[in-house]
Amino acid sequence: MFRQITLAAIFALGLSTTIAGQTIKTTETQRALARLGDLAPDTVRRRLSELRPLAYQPGPVMLNSIIEQQESPVITGERVERLKAALQPVLAYHQRDGKVTIFVVRSEQPKAYVALRAALIITTKLMLITSDAELRGIIAHELAHEYRWEEHDRAFREKDKSSLWEIELFCDAVAAITLKAIGDDPVCYAQALERMTYVGITTGSVTRKETKTHPSLDARLKLNRWLCQQLGQTAGTLSKK
Repeated sequence: MFRQITLAAIFALGLSTTIAGQTIKTTETQRALARLGDLAPDTVRRRLSELRPLAYQPGPVMLNSIIEQQESPVITGERVERLKAALQPVLAYHQRDGKVTIFVVRSEQPKAYVALRAALIITTKLMLITSDAELRGIIAHELAHEYRWEEHDRAFREKDKSSLWEIELFCDAVAAITLKAIGDDPVCYAQALERMTYVGITTGSVTRKETKTHPSLDARLKLNRWLCQQLGQTAGTLSKK
């Protein structure tokens, strides 16, 4: 059962909190969680509703432009249709079912991202290395970026590392909460994130250390472990680094 905590009081006092050995204390993490209130399901849904922009539904010209900009070919077929069906609970939770176009592109890089708020791009490598629940977690993170789209653009232009980190942690939190809400285990998101990172490390495209735009993998896994405790789940299969 969900256990409410008074996060606002913790943040106001500038304190950290420890649940099952997981200490949440960084400024960016506190700010990210504060956006979601006390983490109760109804509170989170209300906060997200307040942040949610109107759905942007582009015409075929923009969608064709997005396809043309892909470095790898877009693939279709039965497996892609099964993927789209598996993602429907996440799209529905974020009120984007039928409002975002999904494209799968052939690539050895495990990636997913939202292009111009118009299309969700997923690579074949990501499909190969994740279960349906894990992929739902990754997509929940990507969809969460839409809530902070303009803030992210501004922070990126201004090279505001703290804000960029906070937004990534916010999306990590939304991913875990989304999985819990749709009946999946929130730890699935962290498992996928960890696996994606290590696959990316082998190609030299990703690091587990902090960067100018992302917190370290360790910080993100710690947040997920903490959230799993708050949401009444276990995170025993995650690395404890």
